[in-house]
Amino acid sequence: MEQHYFGIPPKGTWGVVVVTDFDVDEEYVELKAQLRSFGLSSKSADKALSILSNYNTGMAVSVPDLKMSAIYISKSTSPSEFYSSAIHECIHVADSILDLYGESWHGEPSAYLVGYMTKEIVEMIGEPCRI
Repeated sequence: MEQHYFGIPPKGTWGVVVVTDFDVDEEYVELKAQLRSFGLSSKSADKALSILSNYNTGMAVSVPDLKMSAIYISKSTSPSEFYSSAIHECIHVADSILDLYGESWHGEPSAYLVGYMTKEIVEMIGEPCRI
């Protein structure tokens, strides 16, 4: 399992952990504990891990009170599939941030926010994990 962290300064202190290159079968207990720490029930965490055990999937969880999110990206069949999942999950994180600060999706702040997160993931991960 690889874990990367970055902060989002444009909206104050909001942390994002990006979790990649995991094997759900081998790391089930640790992954479930992480998801539970973000407020998922045991049943919801099990369902999330069932989804993440497939290729080309992802999940984002956020705790606005803590200004913290986690993005989980499963193994992918190609770099483009990986980044498609990553950007999709960045949009979910951006939604949580924009909601907290009362910002609209219709404007520059949302575009810059998604662009910033995408840049951070590309620079941190480079060549993504594949099957």
